[in-house]
Amino acid sequence: MPSRKKRFVTIQILPEGAGEAWTFRLRRPFFEFLFYAFVVALFAAGFAAVKLTQIQGKVLLANHMATRNQELLARQQRMVQIEEELTAMAAKERAIREILQAFLAPVPEARLAGAAGDDAALAAGRLEQLQSINRRLERGDATLSRERRPNIWPVKGIVTQRFSAGGSEPRHDGLDIMAEENAVVVSAARGMVTAEGWDNDLGRYVRVNHDFDVETVYGHLSRATVRVGDQVGKGDPVGVVGNSGRSLGPHLHFEIIFRNKAVDPLTYLE
Repeated sequence: MPSRKKRFVTIQILPEGAGEAWTFRLRRPFFEFLFYAFVVALFAAGFAAVKLTQIQGKVLLANHMATRNQELLARQQRMVQIEEELTAMAAKERAIREILQAFLAPVPEARLAGAAGDDAALAAGRLEQLQSINRRLERGDATLSRERRPNIWPVKGIVTQRFSAGGSEPRHDGLDIMAEENAVVVSAARGMVTAEGWDNDLGRYVRVNHDFDVETVYGHLSRATVRVGDQVGKGDPVGVVGNSGRSLGPHLHFEIIFRNKAVDPLTYLE
């Protein structure tokens, strides 16, 4: 049986100078083992690098998500706090409304008639005057048509100060109606604008003549939407609620004038 020669792989490293060459003689199986081991190590290193990059990306994403979750949690807590504050404010507003409604509720005629001394006489006279005016309007003796009767509210809101003819309480020629700023103010009846301008007390105001000796006044406007000479129908806009003139907050001062004398608007409004 013929003998087999052992196969070898010879590797020579030649230096640039005149030095001797380095010669390495390796058995072929050992050389192949080293080569494949190098290839496997190279692939393993590449795979590890890819995995490390992926892990770093996941760590960064996890950190970002944790930060985002903390921000969302803080916002949620703030929203809960705001909701609690709004609930408390709504409860306070309801309480204020109940107090105002109780305080500003119309006084029964029996109480007016039963008041003592000068207050009783003043109340009785005021009541009789208002009832007389109302009877004339209802009978039609003043020939005031429904369209020219100022009986619709000029703005939605809360009455914060009522009409007062004076006497035991300060004089106040109309109603103060607290409303949202820039809410639309409408004419209480059909008529013609006879004045639009500025007054130190009323601020920006509009005056409308409805004929038959009846006029209405709208004060503390932020701006008027009509001019002198304009014809307005019942419910037509004349301005917007403001805080002009001598005022402590957004509201409308509303007057009804009959024969050049201010009367209680609640007598007319429905």
